[in-house]
Amino acid sequence: MNKRNIGGQLRALRKAKNLTTQELADKVSISQSYISRFENNRAIPDIDMLDRILTVLDSSLAAFFADEFQDMPEDLIQLINTVKMLSPEARMKLNDFLKIMND
Repeated sequence: MNKRNIGGQLRALRKAKNLTTQELADKVSISQSYISRFENNRAIPDIDMLDRILTVLDSSLAAFFADEFQDMPEDLIQLINTVKMLSPEARMKLNDFLKIMND
């Protein structure tokens, strides 16, 4: 079985949203030290807590545990989050631009 770095994944998602551990803790209604313990792999959140944290981070349990998203770099997570906020028209323009850049 593939061992996951849950803490590292949580940290990358949090940083991609430009949140401090205190800001995330406030949004989830837990202590900052609890978030720190999760991110440093000194504690593992139960499934309900993990779901609450991921909701604040605009993610889901399914995405979090998908193999293709494990160990994804922060900049790519941030890019994906930015693209999610674009209108369909803006996404089409961005896609066209990226195709030109890739040629």
